[in-house]
Amino acid sequence: MAKKIKETKCTCQACGKVWYYGKQEAIQNFGEKMQNVGKDMSNTGKDMMCCSGCLPALFMPDKQKSNVKDLNSCPECGSKAVKKETVIHNVE
Repeated sequence: MAKKIKETKCTCQACGKVWYYGKQEAIQNFGEKMQNVGKDMSNTGKDMMCCSGCLPALFMPDKQKSNVKDLNSCPECGSKAVKKETVIHNVE
């Protein structure tokens, strides 16, 4: 019995580049985006404390956001005009 792998095939309508990503990459990408939201909230809280004159907040380091790959844009030209379709590969 062959194992099936389900992926998303993306085709850029601007430059014609084709790339694939799987379920695991989509989950990881979503997790990284949520971490960035949390870091933004933490930095906002720090900034709010500084506005009220809290001196120790000045010494708290800003949390750096990670660079998250956008699965909805072309990695080659950056276009958002992307056609997506689900592809199933049979692996033996």
